[in-house]
Amino acid sequence: MAAGKKHVSTAIPTRYECSLHGLLATAQEPQLRTRLEALCGDTTAAHRELHHEIACVPCVETPAGPLRREDHMLRLRIELDPDDPGDADRAANTVCFLGPPEPRSGRGASVRPVVYAQVFSGNAPQFLSLLGYRFHSEFVRKGYWFLYRGAFKVIVSQVYRLAEEGNVHSAEPVDPAGSWLVQVAADATGQEQVPRVCEQLDELKALFGDHVELVVVDHAFLENKITYSH
Repeated sequence: MAAGKKHVSTAIPTRYECSLHGLLATAQEPQLRTRLEALCGDTTAAHRELHHEIACVPCVETPAGPLRREDHMLRLRIELDPDDPGDADRAANTVCFLGPPEPRSGRGASVRPVVYAQVFSGNAPQFLSLLGYRFHSEFVRKGYWFLYRGAFKVIVSQVYRLAEEGNVHSAEPVDPAGSWLVQVAADATGQEQVPRVCEQLDELKALFGDHVELVVVDHAFLENKITYSH
Protein backbone atom coordinates (compact mmCIF):
# COMPACT_ATOMS: atom_id res chain seq x y z
CA MET A 1 0.00 0.00 0.00
CA ALA A 2 1.42 3.37 -1.01
CA ALA A 3 2.21 5.75 1.80
CA GLY A 4 0.23 8.99 1.84
CA LYS A 5 2.06 12.27 1.36
CA LYS A 6 2.57 14.31 4.47
CA HIS A 7 1.34 17.86 4.08
CA VAL A 8 3.93 20.48 4.95
CA SER A 9 2.62 23.95 5.70
CA THR A 10 4.41 26.78 3.88
CA ALA A 11 2.48 29.56 5.60
CA ILE A 12 4.55 32.44 6.95
CA PRO A 13 4.26 32.48 10.77
CA THR A 14 2.61 35.58 12.14
CA ARG A 15 4.98 37.99 13.88
CA TYR A 16 3.95 40.75 16.25
CA GLU A 17 5.32 44.22 16.91
CA CYS A 18 5.16 45.42 20.52
CA SER A 19 5.70 49.14 21.09
CA LEU A 20 5.28 52.20 23.28
CA HIS A 21 5.05 55.81 22.12
CA GLY A 22 5.64 59.26 23.53
CA LEU A 23 5.77 62.93 22.55
CA LEU A 24 8.86 64.97 23.39
CA ALA A 25 9.22 68.76 23.46
CA THR A 26 12.14 70.24 21.54
CA ALA A 27 13.85 71.51 24.69
CA GLN A 28 13.87 68.01 26.24
CA GLU A 29 15.42 66.19 23.28
CA PRO A 30 19.11 66.79 24.20
CA GLN A 31 18.56 65.39 27.71
CA LEU A 32 16.83 62.29 26.34
CA ARG A 33 19.64 61.72 23.88
CA THR A 34 22.21 61.94 26.67
CA ARG A 35 20.15 59.44 28.66
CA LEU A 36 20.03 57.05 25.71
CA GLU A 37 23.78 57.28 25.19
CA ALA A 38 24.30 56.29 28.84
CA LEU A 39 21.76 53.45 28.77
CA CYS A 40 22.82 51.97 25.43
CA GLY A 41 26.57 52.35 25.87
CA ASP A 42 26.90 54.07 22.51
CA THR A 43 30.17 55.98 22.56
CA THR A 44 29.75 57.25 19.00
CA ALA A 45 26.99 59.22 17.34
CA ALA A 46 23.47 57.79 17.33
CA HIS A 47 22.34 55.82 14.32
CA ARG A 48 20.87 58.44 11.98
CA GLU A 49 17.84 57.68 9.87
CA LEU A 50 15.84 59.23 7.08
CA HIS A 51 12.74 57.35 5.97
CA HIS A 52 10.34 58.20 3.17
CA GLU A 53 7.15 56.21 3.73
CA ILE A 54 4.47 55.85 1.06
CA ALA A 55 1.03 54.46 1.90
CA CYS A 56 -0.70 52.54 -0.90
CA VAL A 57 -4.29 51.34 -1.27
CA PRO A 58 -5.95 48.92 -3.73
CA CYS A 59 -6.49 50.38 -7.20
CA VAL A 60 -9.96 48.82 -7.33
CA GLU A 61 -12.32 49.59 -4.47
CA THR A 62 -14.05 46.60 -2.97
CA PRO A 63 -17.84 47.07 -3.13
CA ALA A 64 -19.46 48.21 0.12
CA GLY A 65 -20.03 45.28 2.43
CA PRO A 66 -18.23 42.88 4.79
CA LEU A 67 -15.53 42.03 2.22
CA ARG A 68 -14.09 45.52 2.62
CA ARG A 69 -12.74 44.46 5.99
CA GLU A 70 -10.27 42.23 4.14
CA ASP A 71 -8.73 45.17 2.25
CA HIS A 72 -5.30 46.15 3.51
CA MET A 73 -3.11 49.21 3.15
CA LEU A 74 0.50 48.52 2.24
CA ARG A 75 3.41 50.84 2.95
CA LEU A 76 6.61 51.27 1.01
CA ARG A 77 9.33 52.31 3.44
CA ILE A 78 12.35 53.81 1.68
CA GLU A 79 15.43 54.15 3.86
CA LEU A 80 17.57 56.98 2.45
CA ASP A 81 21.11 58.14 3.07
CA PRO A 82 20.77 61.21 5.37
CA ASP A 83 23.83 62.79 3.72
CA ASP A 84 22.56 62.23 0.17
CA PRO A 85 18.79 61.59 0.03
CA GLY A 86 18.82 61.71 -3.76
CA ASP A 87 21.12 58.70 -4.12
CA ALA A 88 18.62 56.04 -5.24
CA ASP A 89 21.33 53.38 -5.46
CA ARG A 90 21.85 53.50 -1.69
CA ALA A 91 18.13 53.47 -0.82
CA ALA A 92 16.72 50.36 0.88
CA ASN A 93 13.10 49.55 -0.01
CA THR A 94 10.80 47.53 2.25
CA VAL A 95 7.13 46.68 1.73
CA CYS A 96 5.36 46.80 5.10
CA PHE A 97 2.04 45.41 6.23
CA LEU A 98 0.89 46.68 9.63
CA GLY A 99 -2.05 44.64 10.83
CA PRO A 100 -4.89 45.75 13.13
CA PRO A 101 -3.72 46.40 16.69
CA GLU A 102 -5.01 44.34 19.58
CA PRO A 103 -8.05 46.04 21.13
CA ARG A 104 -7.69 44.17 24.43
CA SER A 105 -6.65 46.11 27.52
CA GLY A 106 -4.15 45.15 30.16
CA ARG A 107 -1.13 44.85 27.90
CA GLY A 108 1.99 46.79 28.77
CA ALA A 109 2.44 47.81 25.12
CA SER A 110 0.65 48.24 21.79
CA VAL A 111 0.58 44.93 19.89
CA ARG A 112 -0.11 44.33 16.21
CA PRO A 113 0.85 41.75 13.55
CA VAL A 114 3.44 42.92 11.02
CA VAL A 115 5.05 41.64 7.83
CA TYR A 116 8.18 43.21 6.34
CA ALA A 117 9.43 42.23 2.88
CA GLN A 118 12.59 43.87 1.55
CA VAL A 119 12.78 44.62 -2.16
CA PHE A 120 16.37 43.84 -3.13
CA SER A 121 16.24 44.87 -6.79
CA GLY A 122 14.02 46.46 -9.40
CA ASN A 123 11.49 49.27 -9.12
CA ALA A 124 9.70 49.01 -5.77
CA PRO A 125 6.81 51.42 -6.58
CA GLN A 126 6.23 49.57 -9.85
CA PHE A 127 6.17 46.29 -7.91
CA LEU A 128 3.36 47.63 -5.72
CA SER A 129 1.53 48.78 -8.85
CA LEU A 130 1.73 45.24 -10.23
CA LEU A 131 0.26 44.00 -6.96
CA GLY A 132 -2.76 46.20 -7.69
CA TYR A 133 -1.94 49.13 -5.40
CA ARG A 134 -1.78 52.88 -5.97
CA PHE A 135 -0.39 55.91 -4.15
CA HIS A 136 -2.47 57.22 -1.25
CA SER A 137 -0.28 59.42 0.95
CA GLU A 138 3.30 59.88 2.14
CA PHE A 139 5.50 61.41 4.82
CA VAL A 140 9.16 61.63 5.79
CA ARG A 141 10.65 60.72 9.16
CA LYS A 142 14.00 62.19 10.20
CA GLY A 143 15.88 61.40 13.38
CA TYR A 144 18.02 58.77 15.04
CA TRP A 145 17.77 55.52 16.95
CA PHE A 146 19.52 53.49 19.63
CA LEU A 147 19.39 49.77 20.32
CA TYR A 148 18.78 48.94 23.98
CA ARG A 149 19.81 45.50 25.31
CA GLY A 150 20.16 44.32 21.73
CA ALA A 151 16.40 43.89 21.42
CA PHE A 152 14.57 47.22 21.84
CA LYS A 153 14.86 49.93 19.21
CA VAL A 154 14.38 53.45 20.55
CA ILE A 155 13.50 55.79 17.67
CA VAL A 156 13.52 59.56 18.20
CA SER A 157 12.26 61.37 15.12
CA GLN A 158 10.33 64.24 13.61
CA VAL A 159 7.65 63.86 10.94
CA TYR A 160 7.55 65.93 7.75
CA ARG A 161 5.00 66.39 5.00
CA LEU A 162 6.06 66.80 1.38
CA ALA A 163 5.09 70.03 -0.36
CA GLU A 164 5.84 68.33 -3.69
CA GLU A 165 4.75 64.73 -4.17
CA GLY A 166 7.69 62.34 -4.09
CA ASN A 167 10.30 65.06 -3.50
CA VAL A 168 11.97 64.55 -0.11
CA HIS A 169 13.81 67.86 -0.54
CA SER A 170 10.43 69.63 -0.23
CA ALA A 171 9.85 68.22 3.27
CA GLU A 172 8.22 70.58 5.76
CA PRO A 173 7.71 69.83 9.48
CA VAL A 174 4.22 68.71 10.44
CA ASP A 175 4.62 70.36 13.83
CA PRO A 176 6.09 73.90 13.56
CA ALA A 177 7.00 73.70 17.27
CA GLY A 178 9.50 70.98 16.43
CA SER A 179 8.27 68.29 18.82
CA TRP A 180 9.76 64.79 18.60
CA LEU A 181 8.08 61.40 18.49
CA VAL A 182 9.62 58.64 20.59
CA GLN A 183 8.89 55.00 19.79
CA VAL A 184 10.30 52.03 21.67
CA ALA A 185 9.68 48.84 19.73
CA ALA A 186 10.76 45.24 20.10
CA ASP A 187 11.77 43.13 17.14
CA ALA A 188 8.80 41.34 15.57
CA THR A 189 8.23 38.28 17.72
CA GLY A 190 6.11 35.14 17.86
CA GLN A 191 2.81 35.16 19.72
CA GLU A 192 4.17 33.10 22.60
CA GLN A 193 6.77 35.78 23.41
CA VAL A 194 4.34 38.72 23.30
CA PRO A 195 3.33 38.69 27.01
CA ARG A 196 6.96 38.74 28.22
CA VAL A 197 8.00 41.43 25.72
CA CYS A 198 5.07 43.61 26.80
CA GLU A 199 6.16 43.21 30.43
CA GLN A 200 9.71 44.26 29.53
CA LEU A 201 8.47 47.32 27.64
CA ASP A 202 6.28 48.27 30.58
CA GLU A 203 9.37 48.10 32.82
CA LEU A 204 11.27 50.40 30.43
CA LYS A 205 8.89 53.29 31.10
CA ALA A 206 10.68 54.12 34.33
CA LEU A 207 14.02 54.54 32.53
CA PHE A 208 12.68 57.43 30.47
CA GLY A 209 10.14 58.85 32.91
CA ASP A 210 12.19 61.98 33.68
CA HIS A 211 12.25 62.96 30.00
CA VAL A 212 9.24 61.50 28.16
CA GLU A 213 6.08 59.65 29.13
CA LEU A 214 5.80 56.41 27.16
CA VAL A 215 2.24 55.18 26.77
CA VAL A 216 0.17 52.44 25.18
CA VAL A 217 -1.53 54.22 22.29
CA ASP A 218 -5.26 53.67 21.95
CA HIS A 219 -5.70 51.00 19.29
CA ALA A 220 -8.09 53.27 17.36
CA PHE A 221 -5.16 55.57 16.49
CA LEU A 222 -3.09 52.67 15.12
CA GLU A 223 -5.76 51.24 12.86
CA ASN A 224 -4.67 50.63 9.28
CA LYS A 225 -8.13 51.13 7.81
CA ILE A 226 -8.68 52.27 4.23
CA THR A 227 -11.03 55.23 3.87
CA TYR A 228 -12.98 54.92 0.64
CA SER A 229 -14.62 57.84 -1.10
CA HIS A 230 -18.09 56.28 -0.75
